[in-house]
Amino acid sequence: MISKTITFENFLGEKETETFLFNMSKGELVQMQMAAIDQKTESFQDKLEKIGKNLNGQALIDVVDEIVLKGYGERTTDGKRFIKNAQLSENFKSSGAYSELIVELCTDADAMAAFVNGLMPTNLRDTVNKEVAASQSAREKSLAGMQGFRKAEEKPKPTLSVVPDLPVVIEGTADPVLEPVSVPVEQNDELAKFRAWQEQQKGSDQ
Repeated sequence: MISKTITFENFLGEKETETFLFNMSKGELVQMQMAAIDQKTESFQDKLEKIGKNLNGQALIDVVDEIVLKGYGERTTDGKRFIKNAQLSENFKSSGAYSELIVELCTDADAMAAFVNGLMPTNLRDTVNKEVAASQSAREKSLAGMQGFRKAEEKPKPTLSVVPDLPVVIEGTADPVLEPVSVPVEQNDELAKFRAWQEQQKGSDQ
C-alpha cells in the first residue's frame, strides 16, 4: 500500500491537502494477469514494462490513469478492509487531487517509480507472475488431456459383423454348411396294405 499526500485546489478556488491511499492485492493482480491471458490482451505487468520503456504522450497517460484508478480505495477505520468500487473511483477522478497526481506521475520518473513500487512491490509482482505461469501451465496440461480424451471418444466404434445367410460354404470345401438332407420316410403297415389292394384291383379289372 502507498499513501500520497496531495495539495490541490478545489472547485471553490481553495487550497487543500489530503492523503489518499492506493493498494493492489495479490488476488487482484492474479485476476488481472489471468484475465489478460484468457482475453489475449495486455496484462498489468505489460503496462508497467511499457512505462519503463519511456512511454510518452497519450499512451503514457492512459496507462498511468488505469494504474491509479485500479489502485485507489478507502481503508475502513478498523483497518480490516480496503474498499474499492466504481463510485469511489469516479469521486477521486472528479477531484483536483487526481489531476495533480496524474501530472506528477507523468512528468517525474522518480515519483512514478516510487508510486508503482509502493502500489505493487517487485517481490509481489514476481510471486504473482510465478503463480500465474504455474497455473497457466497446469491449465494447458488439463486442456491437452481433455482434447486427447475427446479425440479418443470421437474414434469410430467398430460395427457389429453382419450374420451371413445360410448355407455358408466353408473355405476349402465344396459342400455348404447346414445343407438340407433328404431323409426317407418309412411307410406304415396300413399304407402298405392299401397300395397292395390297389394293385390287386388293377389286375382283376384287366
